[in-house]
Amino acid sequence: MYGASARGQVVGTVADVLSWKDNLETIGSQRRALIDSLIRNGQEHLFANWAAPGVDDDKKLDMMTQLEKLEESYPGGLVEYIQRSKQLLDTAQSGGNALAGFTPSVPTGERLTVGSKKFTQSEALGMTEVAHAAFVLVAGGLGERLGFSGIKVSLPSELVTGKPFLQLYADNILALQDRAREASGDNELRLPLAIMTSGDTHQRTLDLLNSNHYFGLHPSQVSLIKQQKVPALSDADAHIAVDPENPYKIQTKPHGHGDVHTLLHTSGIVDKWLKEGRRWIMFFQDTNGLIFQAVPALIGVSRDLNLEVNTLTVPRRPGEPVGSICHLRNAETRHQLTLNVEYNQLEGLLKSTVSPEGDVASPETGFSPYPGNTNALVFRVEPYAKILQNTGGRMPEFVNPKFKDESKTAFKKPTRLECMMQDYPRLLERDARVGFTQLERWVCFAAVKNNAADAAKQFEKTGFAESASTAESSIYAMHSKKLELIGVDIQVGGSRLYYNGVPTNTGPKVVLSPSFATTFEETKRKFRNPEKVSITSGSSLNLEGRDIEIKSLDLDGALTIKAVPGAHVLVDGLKVKNNGDRLNEIDANDETLSEALRIRGYDIAHGDREVHVFDKPGRYVLKSD
Repeated sequence: MYGASARGQVVGTVADVLSWKDNLETIGSQRRALIDSLIRNGQEHLFANWAAPGVDDDKKLDMMTQLEKLEESYPGGLVEYIQRSKQLLDTAQSGGNALAGFTPSVPTGERLTVGSKKFTQSEALGMTEVAHAAFVLVAGGLGERLGFSGIKVSLPSELVTGKPFLQLYADNILALQDRAREASGDNELRLPLAIMTSGDTHQRTLDLLNSNHYFGLHPSQVSLIKQQKVPALSDADAHIAVDPENPYKIQTKPHGHGDVHTLLHTSGIVDKWLKEGRRWIMFFQDTNGLIFQAVPALIGVSRDLNLEVNTLTVPRRPGEPVGSICHLRNAETRHQLTLNVEYNQLEGLLKSTVSPEGDVASPETGFSPYPGNTNALVFRVEPYAKILQNTGGRMPEFVNPKFKDESKTAFKKPTRLECMMQDYPRLLERDARVGFTQLERWVCFAAVKNNAADAAKQFEKTGFAESASTAESSIYAMHSKKLELIGVDIQVGGSRLYYNGVPTNTGPKVVLSPSFATTFEETKRKFRNPEKVSITSGSSLNLEGRDIEIKSLDLDGALTIKAVPGAHVLVDGLKVKNNGDRLNEIDANDETLSEALRIRGYDIAHGDREVHVFDKPGRYVLKSD
């Protein structure tokens, strides 16, 4: 028999359990220590329904293999997981508030406007640091919630080029690498990319890379780190949940994208980058096609303000369902930290401290003074590696159980411990410099988060649908807006049409590839006389190649120019008029069409586009007769 503590902890050994002496021979004596440790920590129920020796022996071995993998993948092992779960569940039962006693304020940061002097300076400074940067893509999710069964990074970012998000990210890294090589004189320089995958996405991500020759990246500069799941918890005593249909299978759940920090540590990648002289790590997520527009400025601000952690933010409306970056100070303990506060916590925190009205808009801007978190971050490598060494890669965790009733003992469904990438600053020392860089949303943030039905509802609430169609139109609009700021005669905006019930802004479909320009200033240099460039609202423009320059262009239709490195193309006096590209509404329920189109609600008809491809170095002029 077992003696149970008040907290449900059981003291005993595996040999005390009926039939275990016989089953030990089946599973192997080397596994005795793991089972003993689980039983001593209240998990004897995991083995209570095992059959007698000789029955289901293969399933018992499978379960032990699963337990060993869970033991290996969690820092400190399963006992550590169980003990942390009990502590956090105690807090959840008592209604503890991690933010109690803290007073919020707006943190250190830089608010930038595209084209301003400060923005230009930040981009220029960032480009001097790019040679020392590394990139981390958090890509553990499938697109099922969007109505897309593939991995999200394989979803086309837009239909003019059809490039999937992963290719768009690779193109951006290669373009930054090209500029860094030129600036440093090191033609062998490579900017590394680590991709965090999951069991659902790992092989498919690898297949996507292999089948596309890594989209131009060298395989040696790409690392895949696979996220593992953690045991689900069945009740407030942190009992590990067993599959109700299979007594030999542990229920598991995702641990959260905070695992990226643990994996970068345990894989040795961060230490490797530190030894290579990397200074910055840029973290970004899987379906934001605008994110690299912010990279040079984000790194530049990090350098300028000497930040250890710099979060990319956007202006945020009060009540908008997005977290905010806040500086928090506890007057009693003198503890200070700067981190993300979730939107459902911010209102109550403000009302109880500095703003009885809650989160209210500034009369000058119409936005909350607390900037909206995009979950894109730049870390300084040296202090980051040190923190990971000191913590063994362990991240701050939380638990969010859904209790059945007010007794708070039973759950509606199993829960688990979770961790978030943006909670890393909780580990930092009091004097660590943590801040933000705010850019206008149109230039840096347009993610694909919602299926059509959810997108329509979110648009009604917030004005942002975050669907495949609106994310695509945001890419076109971003490039168009940049050209407008430069002085190009372009009809930005267009009419608002509804696809799948989602309001989508139309207008010129402009795609300036990363190879064409990596900064706003570089884009300006490529358009010598912007007042001599005219682009109608129904036009499409796709420029791919570093050595393309536009002197004068009259575009009313679709134009694509592609040039290899060394092919210097001058567009001077070119007039293009054709049927161009058109979006055609489709039936979203037509299963003969690809899911990538159905979740948008339209296809693209390329029509009579004018295409010029320069595949050999040389000097070329494009003009009309």
